[in-house]
Amino acid sequence: MEWLSWVELGRVEGESHPRVFPLVSCVSSPSDESTVALGCLARDFVPNSVSFSWKFNNSTVSSERFWTFPEVLRDGLWSASSQVVLPSSSAFQGPDDYLVCEVQHPKGGKTVGTVRVIATKAEVLSPVVSVFVPPRNSLSGDGNSKSSLICQATDFSPKQISLSWFRDGKRIVSGISEGQVETVQSSPITFRAYSMLTITERDWLSQNVYTCQVEHNKETFQKNVSSSCDVAPPSPIGVFTIPPSFADIFLTKSAKLSCLVTNLASYDGLNISWSRQNGKALETHTYFERHLNDTFSARGEASVCSEDWESGEEFTCTVAHSDLPFPEKNAVSKPKDVAMKPPSVYLLPPTREQLSLRESASVTCLVKGFAPADVFVQWLQRGEPVTKSKYVTSSPAPEPQDPSVYFVHSILTVAEEDWSKGETYTCVVGHEALPHMVTERTVDKSTGKPTLYNVSLVLSDTASTCY
Repeated sequence: MEWLSWVELGRVEGESHPRVFPLVSCVSSPSDESTVALGCLARDFVPNSVSFSWKFNNSTVSSERFWTFPEVLRDGLWSASSQVVLPSSSAFQGPDDYLVCEVQHPKGGKTVGTVRVIATKAEVLSPVVSVFVPPRNSLSGDGNSKSSLICQATDFSPKQISLSWFRDGKRIVSGISEGQVETVQSSPITFRAYSMLTITERDWLSQNVYTCQVEHNKETFQKNVSSSCDVAPPSPIGVFTIPPSFADIFLTKSAKLSCLVTNLASYDGLNISWSRQNGKALETHTYFERHLNDTFSARGEASVCSEDWESGEEFTCTVAHSDLPFPEKNAVSKPKDVAMKPPSVYLLPPTREQLSLRESASVTCLVKGFAPADVFVQWLQRGEPVTKSKYVTSSPAPEPQDPSVYFVHSILTVAEEDWSKGETYTCVVGHEALPHMVTERTVDKSTGKPTLYNVSLVLSDTASTCY
């Protein structure tokens, strides 16, 4: 879907009846997001009471999908608005799809205003799927050594895509790492994404069939590989820019820019460089890695002051290689106009059932309702940082009831004896929407009252100054 056009179906005239208008986003294509948000405005009515309802293709939209905002009085007349949020995976997928906003006003008790939105489809480009596998001559012979399968989807549009792995037809849920969907500045604009599956050499040589499944625009694409099959043909070099994480910026006071180059047949003629928006070069350090599929990857890293990143300045990674006809450039900057919502933090003590076993105690920190998704969680015991091996933190995931915000949970496992002795445990949460970018909650056996520590001092030990 490229744009949305509103068509007004009808309106009953009258000084006290509301006038109905559409509210449509004029930013990027809604198909690039997980949800589609549209609004409806009712103006110039008396008395101050209207009700909104929505229909999608003649089906009533659930009240959980839309919100009505309070009326506003101006120059003796009232105005009100309503917003509906629909999943982009199902909304406006057909050329005849439409959405209707209906407004009812007490005068007469009937529908007095209706507007309708119609979808127009953008060009759909199916992904090109490639899987990189480890050739036999690159294996070490140690069955426990790790190997990687890389699935890459390129040249697709719209942006929404899903990559998953299967072994002999059964879905794999662990050992998978995925990169963010990257925009390719081509004509038309396309996207690319990758997913990496880590396995052992023994698993690979057992001739299991591994499948990369790509779902895009209600179509499914599969690529099967195994050690008994021929190696897949070479694929183009991939260049991915990785923005700095909020945790790194907060803890080090600097922003690390990373540029990942994949599917290199060799290092010949490779050069990775970072530059500022004004063209000034940044000091770039390059790190190399060889993979079991007989290809190489390289990562070019540069650091800038956090203030430069926060200002929205654009930084460009330029990659030159003998296999590239021209140097490839990818730019990255801090996204603008991103919705900012601070997290709510809840700390849950161990259950009585667990403590009765006298083995270990699990303290859970639940972080909810934040946006954007970048967040970090650390734990303190008696005000001192806890080693990362003692806790596990989930990746940010959209809230089921509101996909525009995210949640994570972190579980700290301690000795039951320490908990029973009254040790205090603090969950420290960092997020850019918080007033001071960090907040904390503390719990112990005897009290629910927080024991406050100076979190900034605890975390400042790892901070550095940017010049």
